[in-house]
Amino acid sequence: MARTANRPIVGIIGDGQLALMLADALKSSKIDFLCLSSSSESPMALLYPGETTQNSLYFQAQANVFTLENEFHTVAELSELLGEKKDRLFPDTASYAHFADKISQHKLYASLNLPTPEWMEVRDPNLTLIMEKFSFPFIVKAPAGGYDGKGVRVVRNPSEFNIVSDAFGLYEGKSLLIEQMVKIKKELAQGFIRNADGNYTLLPLVETVQVNGICQFVHYPAPVTNKIASEIESILKTLMNNLVGIFNFEFFIDDEDCIFINEGAPRPHNSQHLTIDASAHSQFTLLADYLIQKKDLPHSVPTKTSAMINILGKSSGPGYELTLPKTEPGVSVHSKLYGKQTCTPGRKMGHVNLVDESATHNLTEIATRVFKEYHI
Repeated sequence: MARTANRPIVGIIGDGQLALMLADALKSSKIDFLCLSSSSESPMALLYPGETTQNSLYFQAQANVFTLENEFHTVAELSELLGEKKDRLFPDTASYAHFADKISQHKLYASLNLPTPEWMEVRDPNLTLIMEKFSFPFIVKAPAGGYDGKGVRVVRNPSEFNIVSDAFGLYEGKSLLIEQMVKIKKELAQGFIRNADGNYTLLPLVETVQVNGICQFVHYPAPVTNKIASEIESILKTLMNNLVGIFNFEFFIDDEDCIFINEGAPRPHNSQHLTIDASAHSQFTLLADYLIQKKDLPHSVPTKTSAMINILGKSSGPGYELTLPKTEPGVSVHSKLYGKQTCTPGRKMGHVNLVDESATHNLTEIATRVFKEYHI
């Protein structure tokens, strides 16, 4: 690992695509980094072999500021990993603790009087107790480990509840999260980065389009009223007063324009990948700047009219090649594949950003066509 004198060495905990894109940003900014990998076949190990290790003691000794690409660690595990350097984690462990599972998140939102779907924690498989608060259909979530629709089920009757309870471990003593099923008109996402001194950057408010629990498209600007945008910003600023690190949040808007926080993540987020090509600062370059404590960072991120398409596997095989359809003149196309060696149907393999310099094209139509016609 090459080093630059008198500069921090960023330790990245995790080795998937978010680590890869952060590594790209750190490399471009000439910031030294070391990734703690779990596999010699991960995207980071294959594309940045000189900056990747599976030795946790070496990782802790070499890096001096840390961040993570997923929330699949407990606070105790992170504290053991980082030892005396645990106070150098960004987000800090006190903030991260709220996002180690979905129930902890809901407790944070409740303590701040923020709007969420009705919810309850369930430890007892007695459906009668649940039906005192909810009626079918409702949402059942595994509190930890779920992503891209995994660990989330719609339950419509007692039989489905029993099946989901068994699958999610309720009968083995695990908790479940029950949520009200919101009639969703629109889904949005926005986040922020904040340091311990209170300096912050708001990321762009975007619309996300989900199919079967997986995000297919992201659009900027989000087609919402100024009132909704202002209310979401107010929610984020309330959260900012209690959190240090990078955080991204998903929001539901219902038919009456009521706002509900769905979930948050203490890391970069798929919904903000369009900032890589459409913004003056991407979520990854901003995170890099915060990690090295750069001064005079922006409070907002100027962003061009843009869309992101998630590239999902369409076939199974050891290798793949991405082929995209032609788009209209004036729309720039930026593709990013994540270096995954195995392609399977539905697996997130990369993304494509469309940037409309003139803001005159129908990016929704173009993005839909790209999603239908790409080959991988």
